[in-house]
Amino acid sequence: MSEPPATEPAPSPSPRALVTLQKASSRVRGVSGRNQDPPIRASGTPHPTTVFIGGDCRPVVNAVAFAMAELLDLTPFWLEVRDPDAPLDGPDPGTTGWIPPDRLFVSEGGTGLQASKLASTDALWTLVRADEPESVLTLLTDFLRLPEVIQEIVSTASANGGPKAVVAANSDRFAHLFPRTAAGLQRFLQTLEASSLSIIAAHTGRTGPGRFGFRQVFRVSAQSPEKWMEGTITCEQGIDQGTFAVGRATRLSDVPSIARVCIGLFSKRQ
Repeated sequence: MSEPPATEPAPSPSPRALVTLQKASSRVRGVSGRNQDPPIRASGTPHPTTVFIGGDCRPVVNAVAFAMAELLDLTPFWLEVRDPDAPLDGPDPGTTGWIPPDRLFVSEGGTGLQASKLASTDALWTLVRADEPESVLTLLTDFLRLPEVIQEIVSTASANGGPKAVVAANSDRFAHLFPRTAAGLQRFLQTLEASSLSIIAAHTGRTGPGRFGFRQVFRVSAQSPEKWMEGTITCEQGIDQGTFAVGRATRLSDVPSIARVCIGLFSKRQ
C-alpha cells in the first residue's frame, strides 16, 4: 500500500531556489556546450515507453531516472522500495519532498510488489461484454496479476488522465520478484504501456539480461553524488544514432535535464 512521507514535503522549490537552480544549470550548460536530452520516446510520439537506468551509485542513478521521467511527465509518480536495514545513500526525489504525497508510493522491503494471485478467470466475464474479443480478457487478466502497489499506481494514474510516468526507484530491491528474462519481463511492461503508463526503472548494482526487456537501456557511471559532474551516461539499447547512440558515453553535466536535477539534489553536499 502507499504510505505518506514521514514529514510533510514542500510542494515545490521556492522562487529563490528556482532562480538559483536556473543560474547553476546555465553555468553547467555553458561549460559543457551541449544542451540535449536523450530521445527516450520513439520518433517523439506521445506513446508510453519503458526505460532502464543501471549504475553503481544509488543517489545518482535515482536522480537520472527522475530526470528521464520528467521528460515524459512533468509530475511523475515515484515508487520507492526502502530497505529498513540500510542507511540512506544520499538525497533523492523521494526523500527530499520533491514528490507530491499523492504521487509517492513507498514499499518497505518489497511489500506489495509480489505478483497478485488470480484463482480463476471465470468471474472476469461479468466485467466485460459477451462479444468482447479474447484480447480484452487477456489484458484485464494481466492487469489483475500485477502487484498490488502497481495496480494502485495504474489506477491513480488513470484517474489523473493522459499518459503518465512512474519511477521505480531502487528497483534492484524487488527485481527478484519479476521475470529474469527479457521476454518474460516484456509482457509485464506491455501491460503497463497498455495502461498509458511509462515506467523508468532505477537499478543499482549488478544487472542481468532481463533489462533488455525495456525499450531503452542506459548505464550510468558515477563515483559519488559529489562527483556527479564527472559521471557519464551510455545507451546500451534503443537509440541508433546521434549523441546518445548505443555505445557512446555522454557526461551527465552535458545533459540539461540530468544536470538540473543533480544540481538541485547534490549542490549542497559539495
